[in-house]
Amino acid sequence: MILKRVLIFLAVSTMIASLSCKKEPGKIFKTVSVNSNLIENPGEQKPVNVVNGKVNRGEYLILEEERDFNGKKFFKVTIEGVKTNGWINAADVIDGKLRSITIVEDTDLYMRPNTKSDKIGTVRAGQVAFNLENSGDFILIQYPGREGYILRTTIGHPGDVIKTVSIPGVGKAEISASSQYLASEGRETDYDSRNAFDGRIVTAWCEGKIGDGIGEYITIDLNNHMAITSISIVNGSGRSEEAYYNNNRVASLKITSDTGRSVVLNFNDNTIDYQTRNTYITGRSFNFVLNSIYKGQKFNNTCISEIRLKAEDARE
Repeated sequence: MILKRVLIFLAVSTMIASLSCKKEPGKIFKTVSVNSNLIENPGEQKPVNVVNGKVNRGEYLILEEERDFNGKKFFKVTIEGVKTNGWINAADVIDGKLRSITIVEDTDLYMRPNTKSDKIGTVRAGQVAFNLENSGDFILIQYPGREGYILRTTIGHPGDVIKTVSIPGVGKAEISASSQYLASEGRETDYDSRNAFDGRIVTAWCEGKIGDGIGEYITIDLNNHMAITSISIVNGSGRSEEAYYNNNRVASLKITSDTGRSVVLNFNDNTIDYQTRNTYITGRSFNFVLNSIYKGQKFNNTCISEIRLKAEDARE
């Protein structure tokens, strides 16, 4: 009897193992993690791009084959929805058909799904990331250059994103923009409006509308009614001299407030440094509108690296 039970147990165990090892029928998907191109000749020094083989972060690929070329793993894939196929470096994709999520408020990035684990960075509101896995109150996310856990409560609908900055001498403010340039999925905050108030010349807000950007604006909403008495800006992109001249710069900035008042300030070109202009305009909400521009040599986006304000309480 004991021998019979042992044989039955072994038979059932073998059947379960067989079922667990059996691959699910269907396609194996990969998600593109960085903008890339499918190539025809993996492993060769001069890659030949596949016609119409450009793939962007977030697109889905169907796996056909995988091989090593000169110590690097490549996948032969087909772009979902079309017949275009080719090879892609395995480092440029993530397993599965991943869903994108939006972080709606600034949050800490943790090494493990525990608030007592090491903090390995901060994720800014507005960032779009891949949801790799769920773990209780946490979600493991990935976006270019980063991977870690965030609290589930910090994700939501893109329309719920709240962006705030702390402006020296002015206080906390909510900030938004009429548009911003998006380099690619996963890099939504590279040219964010908050960059104009982060104290770093090498970051910038760049508008993202088709055309030269005239009429685009940054808005700040303050907690109190205040008077702006001077404004200093670093014109254009201060990331490098090349970036400065490649992009449009501000020739004049129109400041409007919720009181209905406005003022236009003019700025010089060829100056990758602060330019200060005195003014006096009161309100609780202010728009900084691109009024006129200096043309860039290569791109048509207008950028502002920094906005520094002096203000005083204007409450009656």
